[in-house]
Amino acid sequence: MRSRQEYCLATTLWIWIAFFAVFQGSLVFAAEGLSRAELLGYSQWLQALHGPESKTALYPIGLTQTTIENESYDRRLSAARALITYDESIGRAWNSTDFATEIQCLNNARASREILDYRQAMRWYRTAARARGSLNSNGEIAREMFATAIMIGDSLQVLEEMLNMVGMPQLEDRSDAIVLAYRHYLSQRDDKNLGHLMEKVDTQLDDLPLEVHYWHAFSLSYLSRGSEALPLLKTIARDARLTDKLNRDQIAWFVRALPDYLYLQDRRHDALRLYRLLAVREDLDVGRWARFQIANDLLLDGLYEAAEPLLQEACNAAEPTGWQLRACELAGTVAAMNEVKKEGVRYGTDGLHVR
Repeated sequence: MRSRQEYCLATTLWIWIAFFAVFQGSLVFAAEGLSRAELLGYSQWLQALHGPESKTALYPIGLTQTTIENESYDRRLSAARALITYDESIGRAWNSTDFATEIQCLNNARASREILDYRQAMRWYRTAARARGSLNSNGEIAREMFATAIMIGDSLQVLEEMLNMVGMPQLEDRSDAIVLAYRHYLSQRDDKNLGHLMEKVDTQLDDLPLEVHYWHAFSLSYLSRGSEALPLLKTIARDARLTDKLNRDQIAWFVRALPDYLYLQDRRHDALRLYRLLAVREDLDVGRWARFQIANDLLLDGLYEAAEPLLQEACNAAEPTGWQLRACELAGTVAAMNEVKKEGVRYGTDGLHVR
């Protein structure tokens, strides 16, 4: 009898050990809040929203080829006159061993790029690669070649540059080209090639700069993989120096995405802390979005009276978006629910409206 009791006791003990091993980790993780560094960093990101709109330093993303041509007509006209003679000398020297050095080829490539002759520029870039005896360009040249391939408008050349890049064993010095590739494939909505790029980058993400982390997280969000983006967003939050490389719209995406994905992952407390910080910016769309999200949370808590003015505020926006129009419908619903809740006080049913 005693051995049977000991057996039952041991079995029960192992069941409890297994229970805590399976469930305790998730409970601890769920209770984990944002760190002090993440909160302070997020506050610095919010400060960056006050800054002037910055233009991208990466050539040539941000401008269409037509825009570049229109803005640079006078410069091209004067450069073209000088290049007639120059191009003839280039042609004569093409096969000269004295001429075919990497630096000379790069100078010719950049000169061709300056007058918007992108195909000629790409030929000179490839000649430069042959001159150095390697098909692998360095990081700066890789970015220039990728940008030039984009401006040519030939998807096969862009693909070739992307495959050359992801075929490299290490990507540390390719960060500028990687960012350019992310932005290009996102703008083209090319999910397939974006996926190939992300698969390679993901294997070396820890060794790449924070700017690559940003665009990787943005791409995960674009592909509806927000749960994978959240750890990257938390890492990005700790260092607001990245804002120097982003424009205001890109900063606005981040300060909205982090609390949104926290909320979607049931990190309600953390999300609301960030929403409240963001909600102060009533002059910006992201601030109005934060106030809308706070209103939704109040609605779920049955605090209709507190939620109604925030929803009405969103509804009254000068240029309402889709979510703001939804706020108009919710404002009416909340007003009606508030009356129901008040009526329920006399019957003791008002507690049913609590989350």
